[in-house]
Amino acid sequence: MPAVRPALAAVFAALVLSGSGGSSASAQAAAPAVLAPHRAVYDLSLDTRRAARGLDQARGRILFDTAGNRCEGFTTSFRQVVELSMNGNRLVMDVRTAHFEEGDGSGFRFTSRSSHNGAAQTETDGTATRGPDAVNVAVRRPRELTRQIDRAAIFPTEHLIRLVEAAREGRTILEVKVYDGAETGEKLYNATAIIGRRIAPGAGEVEVAARDPKLAALARWPVTISYFEDGRDSPNPAYSIAFELYENGVSRQLVIHYGEFSLRGDLASLEWQPETACTRP
Repeated sequence: MPAVRPALAAVFAALVLSGSGGSSASAQAAAPAVLAPHRAVYDLSLDTRRAARGLDQARGRILFDTAGNRCEGFTTSFRQVVELSMNGNRLVMDVRTAHFEEGDGSGFRFTSRSSHNGAAQTETDGTATRGPDAVNVAVRRPRELTRQIDRAAIFPTEHLIRLVEAAREGRTILEVKVYDGAETGEKLYNATAIIGRRIAPGAGEVEVAARDPKLAALARWPVTISYFEDGRDSPNPAYSIAFELYENGVSRQLVIHYGEFSLRGDLASLEWQPETACTRP
């Protein structure tokens, strides 16, 4: 049974780009990205469009909360609870993560905990600091280790910032190295994002929560991100996720692929949080 990865928290980071309402495409592409604090809840269910080997039923929920900006840094908390039924056996997997990312990308702190049917499985705690030649990783749990990774690696919020900017520029592929401290904190991922055609504001049927006026005025893009473990020569990603990404970074219509099965996530509720002004580009 595959674990529910803490790395999925990165996918739901919300970014608001100033000047998006009514601006020209070139002006939008040049506008600085700032974090839009919000809280989102997603209802999870088994994606029946794909084969689910040995799995009878799945349901769950994601709670995602983000705040901050480039001046203060970015905080993200995430919880995903999934109940799986397999051959009459019930398994409840609970993952909780918390991140803090420096606004200039110089540092990253992360913690995560996971449990199965209430029994603790993994607890991860560590930091990553960008040095002149490499990113220095120091993990305290589940076991102490230090390592250096490619200095070109970026952290989750910066990944989403670049993804939104690429979509607004009309780019169709974004390839970057991402470090998110997931699992035991040891892995670096090569993330390949495929960005589809722009969907005009208000087009198509969406969930009730996605009819929020702030979202209805924004364009969105279908995005698929595949994560490949750095250093492993495999044509198959460790995991992938697809979703629709709005200009302000909010995601809807999630599909999370775990290999053996996939989960679908519908936006159930969305709350905007207070924003703090920041002039750092």
